[in-house]
Amino acid sequence: MMYIPAFDPFAACYRMLRILEHMGCAGPVEVDRLRMFDYYLAFPARVYAIHLRRDESGFRNLRRRYVPRQANPYQAVVSDRRLFERMRPYQMAALRRLAACGVVSPDRLARGEVRVASQSRLSQLTCATGPLPVAGRNVIAWLCHCFRTTPLGGEYGLKYRTQLMEYKYDGQ
Repeated sequence: MMYIPAFDPFAACYRMLRILEHMGCAGPVEVDRLRMFDYYLAFPARVYAIHLRRDESGFRNLRRRYVPRQANPYQAVVSDRRLFERMRPYQMAALRRLAACGVVSPDRLARGEVRVASQSRLSQLTCATGPLPVAGRNVIAWLCHCFRTTPLGGEYGLKYRTQLMEYKYDGQ
């Protein structure tokens, strides 16, 4: 028997708290974007599968510098899209738990967005859970720096770049 943090709703809560802490209160973030960031925090070596354009060499250099390329041999990923979909119930349970704790707005969550409802509650929980390792902080920082404002859908959107979700039928 093997423990896989990707399929643990409590580990997903921890990762979501850390992502929300890094994003701050800049505004609402789409649930799908948060789920993608969580996926890459759980499997950091998979950020090398994200498609970058030729003119984004700065992003590529930052990724090479701050995100380790070696994958955990016990967490072999056969299909990113399948694994991402298998994580969905655990990620959504984590978000519902954060809404029940008062960290995120339940109304926004029902609309497919996540917004921090109580910054003090978020700070309280992140202090209680302990710090994220440096490698995890680097992954979150890289994702937020490169893809916080990238649209989800459309050509060169986050769905297209990651191939984690269907993107062909998104509206432009």
